[in-house]
Amino acid sequence: MPARLDALGTVTTSRRPMWHACFDATRPDVAFAACADGTTTRVRCVLETRMGKQYSSWSNVEHLSPHERAVRACAVSPCGRMLATASFDGTCGVFVKTRGDAVMTEEDDGEDGGSDGETWRRACALEGHESEVKSCAWSPSGALLATCGRDRTVWVWEAHGEDEFECVAALHGHGGDVKRVVWHPTEDVLVSVSYDESVRIWKEDADGDDWSCAKVLGGEDAGGEAAEKGHQGTVWCASFEPREREDGVAGTRAVTCGGDGALIVWNGAGFCNTDLDFATRFPCGHDRAVLACAWGKHGVVAAGGGDNSIRLYAETNDGTWREIASVPNAHDDDVNHVEWSPHDSSLLISASDDGTVKTWRYVAA
Repeated sequence: MPARLDALGTVTTSRRPMWHACFDATRPDVAFAACADGTTTRVRCVLETRMGKQYSSWSNVEHLSPHERAVRACAVSPCGRMLATASFDGTCGVFVKTRGDAVMTEEDDGEDGGSDGETWRRACALEGHESEVKSCAWSPSGALLATCGRDRTVWVWEAHGEDEFECVAALHGHGGDVKRVVWHPTEDVLVSVSYDESVRIWKEDADGDDWSCAKVLGGEDAGGEAAEKGHQGTVWCASFEPREREDGVAGTRAVTCGGDGALIVWNGAGFCNTDLDFATRFPCGHDRAVLACAWGKHGVVAAGGGDNSIRLYAETNDGTWREIASVPNAHDDDVNHVEWSPHDSSLLISASDDGTVKTWRYVAA
């Protein structure tokens, strides 16, 4: 039997596009969804047993205090107590988990509290970007938060408690919108991808006083052969290979996707594999831009595109990559984000312009 991706159900819906969905790394039954209407919704999964079989269903339990404009991305801190939300209103919201005195009803669902008695309050809003904030990501330790935006900058913030953040670096260098930031799995090394067709690696300087760009992969600034090996279009997303894979292989690489319809795998190099070098490029079945990619613990890369499809790719024994499963019409519009669950490696979540967030089950061959 070939590998496949089975639809499980719709997590949440909206009349506006859903830009992003993320799992809570500390709890397998919690996820968050970011919407173009400015809201971020917390959803929970309930397991039910019917006729001897176990089923799961997701439902909205809380709508967090909304931004003035679309929420482009959201990210839960490693400790599970804070949530960052990147918004087109030029801010990054930071929400803190609290606990109510009583369980709220579904009718009470909203910023005053969730239907499960849990409440997420907005602790602060990080200001500094000159226009839309496109992405946010927590460092492995949770001590740092990275943001990026349409103003072509990447900011690094240091957390001092739950409601105070200090900007420790405002990084310039990209020549276009910065679409996504993602941290190395174990080190405080940041990767950003951009409309300028480049991937940049940012590291703290040796003296600890500032941050700088350690390497440019692709784009005009890379120059020569390095530019040719990069993406020939907007780079939309990046994802690191999980540090410890289920097959025992130590993850050392990253994958990026772009408007050129290609996926590029970069090999890790240098200290703790925090440097990246070109490994291979492979075209995929998407006939429009590849907007999202995610590398799972099972070694499979999921990709979502502007052609409404979700496709899975795996590496063969000879080092080449091939498509192993696809859902051509996974959504009715662009697939903006895909993410594997950190708790269940076969569970995938996706967010789309069609206003839905869905879950999927990967079944290996």
